[in-house]
Amino acid sequence: MKLLSLWELKKMAMRNLARHKVKTLLTSMAIMVSVAVYIFLNCWLGGMAIESRRNIVNYEIGAAKLQTNIYFERKDELPSYENFTNWEVYRRALDREGYVSAPRYTFSGTLFSQSGSAPIMFYGVDPAAEEQVLRYVPYVDFGRYVQNGKFEIALGTMAAEKLKVGIPTRPYRMELEDLITKAAQSQSDADFIRSLYDIAPKSADPFALADTRSVEGNERMLLKRNTSRADLDYYWELITACGRNDVRINAVIDIREAPEMIRADKWEGELWTALRNEDRLLVQSAYEYEDFMSAYLLIEQDEEKLAKVLDAMIRAGFAGAVNHVNQAFDVVVAGVINSPSPLPNGNTAYIPLDVLQDEAGMMLEGAVTELIIREKNIPDSRLPGASESSAAITSALKRGLSSMGFSMPEELGVYTWQDYMEEYLKYESIQTGMPQILAFLLFLLSFLGISNTILLAILERTREIGMMRALGMTDKQMITTYMLEAGFLGLIGSVLGVIFGCIINYPIVVHGIDFSSFNDVMSDGIGFRTTAVFRSSWNIPLIFGSAIVATLLASFMAYLPTKRALKMPITSSLRFE
Repeated sequence: MKLLSLWELKKMAMRNLARHKVKTLLTSMAIMVSVAVYIFLNCWLGGMAIESRRNIVNYEIGAAKLQTNIYFERKDELPSYENFTNWEVYRRALDREGYVSAPRYTFSGTLFSQSGSAPIMFYGVDPAAEEQVLRYVPYVDFGRYVQNGKFEIALGTMAAEKLKVGIPTRPYRMELEDLITKAAQSQSDADFIRSLYDIAPKSADPFALADTRSVEGNERMLLKRNTSRADLDYYWELITACGRNDVRINAVIDIREAPEMIRADKWEGELWTALRNEDRLLVQSAYEYEDFMSAYLLIEQDEEKLAKVLDAMIRAGFAGAVNHVNQAFDVVVAGVINSPSPLPNGNTAYIPLDVLQDEAGMMLEGAVTELIIREKNIPDSRLPGASESSAAITSALKRGLSSMGFSMPEELGVYTWQDYMEEYLKYESIQTGMPQILAFLLFLLSFLGISNTILLAILERTREIGMMRALGMTDKQMITTYMLEAGFLGLIGSVLGVIFGCIINYPIVVHGIDFSSFNDVMSDGIGFRTTAVFRSSWNIPLIFGSAIVATLLASFMAYLPTKRALKMPITSSLRFE
């Protein structure tokens, strides 16, 4: 028998596939399902990760923050005393270089309503600037966003439900009637409020059986989805007039101040050991030890030197350098936020920055804790790139300041969203990585099954292999033929798998899958920074890569069974039954 060319071996492999149509179809279908499921799962997980990152940038942090270096080092402690002034100058400098920015003062506190209390993260904001940089501002379900000069807050929907402020969306009938008693100014108002609700069907609530409060006469009610904006606004006016939206903020004002006196035990045990060597002489020169008081007394009066002493104490983490002043003031809930990102919807409140400046607020005196930054006219779908890196923004800020005759203080730094979300990104990689590993293992497992199918097919054709060898085909040609045959099987299944995987992925990319019912029950969310609809994405390298890998895997799966069959003597192969 003459030496067969590769082309002739290909034709032989294709004829073998045509002769065994049923096995070819079943094996190809198995490969198709494996490839399609792998594509779908990876694209879906990738899409959720991308959507989460977009939400972090567009609704929470922006591309980066300008703040003091010490604030970033201790960001988990929310050191609001680590603030800075003259932020308007930095904002103008960034604007010159093509960036938009928004000032913020971040602090934590407790919010009290008529019905309870909740810990809240507060953000003092400039409403117009906030809307330029972040995208949560228009997502006000009820009421409106905050306005400058007014003691009011925009509250996350989760906090609003806990505190029972704003418009209730899923009240019990008795709760609703109690609200009507307080809010309705006439019978027509009472009828109007009742007309906005329907009784919640139990079939629509998967947790209705565990709802012990929902009994006859106290059914769960649902706010109608088709309620007009005008009706919601009038309803909001009624509940605001009855005082339901009146709340009180209780927070702590942290003020940096060099202490007048430091006890000797605190000086030696807390301050001195924590000070840097180069700061010790500076701090020591500002204080004098008084033996009869067993304490160090402040003697330095020069403001510039005192500021340096205070900076040294803050760097050392000395608690005595920060005074804590309790502050309480009343505000009104102006609106309830329900955005595509969980953070603005949670225990979060936004308050106008200008009302926090004096003693009636947080005594800021023009200070902010951060400027959130984004490049101008950047599409919301695009994650920050090189132009929004820390180095690029820092260089742009320095150029802008220099053109205005200013310089950037050493204590300020630019920190990107990745710097802030480092722990979340690690968690995200685990959350998406484990299912992907599982999917790949299932992918390999399916191919082990396919390998078994190919093994049985080769065993059934042992006599055929013996005959071909007797006619002069070499072992190498036999291995090549069966690897090509299995490779063609893999190629057919992979192409079908890519097509099928893209078909089932398309609606998930366009419409997504609604997980809002899970978020209603799981108050902490389900791991990703998105609230309701999880969308997939198109991962082109993975789609085509999985097809190539599947084809090669299928091809190599034929190697060992063929090699094993070729170990049998030709005479034994011809007698094989």
